[in-house]
Amino acid sequence: MTAKADYIRGPEGTLTPGQQRGLFQLPRRLEFLSDSLPEPPSHVLDVGCAGGYIALMLQRLGHRVTGVELNSVMAAQARERGVEVLEHDLEEPLPLSDGEVDAVHACEVIEHLFDTEGFLRDLARVLRPGGVLVVSSPNLNSLGNRWRVLRGAPLPMWGASPADRHGGHIRVFNRATLEGLLRRTGFTPVRTIGSNQGGRAARMLDAAPALSELILTRAVRREEL
Repeated sequence: MTAKADYIRGPEGTLTPGQQRGLFQLPRRLEFLSDSLPEPPSHVLDVGCAGGYIALMLQRLGHRVTGVELNSVMAAQARERGVEVLEHDLEEPLPLSDGEVDAVHACEVIEHLFDTEGFLRDLARVLRPGGVLVVSSPNLNSLGNRWRVLRGAPLPMWGASPADRHGGHIRVFNRATLEGLLRRTGFTPVRTIGSNQGGRAARMLDAAPALSELILTRAVRREEL
């Protein structure tokens, strides 16, 4: 755990402005997030907020946003943009009260954690009953990955070779495992969509989440945990 936290706190865990804008601009991400949240003003927890691009957008929509970020450089960037930030290790329980927030945004986070189930159970704890979670992760079973396996090529993004710059990824998910994990940890999946970068063919693939590069899921915290 300590080694992983040190990795995130260090230079490898600091995203460049270009990398942050790339995540911000992932196809369908912003529309799906804004459509999934309760009406403003709501208290939204932006987990893994990086430099605060998403948090700032949510604040401009009228939400009260609390960011969570372990990397101190990116936390400082978010604060400079006017975002309230907790510097916190997501492998540990959040320093928030039960039912304190109305919604959680946790995109491109769960694949970096050891205790994914514990993390999601803690999100369910801090969410009010009926609160919304928007979560995403790269899809192990994407069409591109299936083609790579057939060709005998390595899969990117899972630290499979020394040259893989996404070695910080620990967990792998497809649609079924992500939705099953949510059900086990106090959530009811409501809608799952795909996100793919590219032209017309990529946009057509968005309609098939199980084959998409990225899975985005909206889930609701059940009344009883």
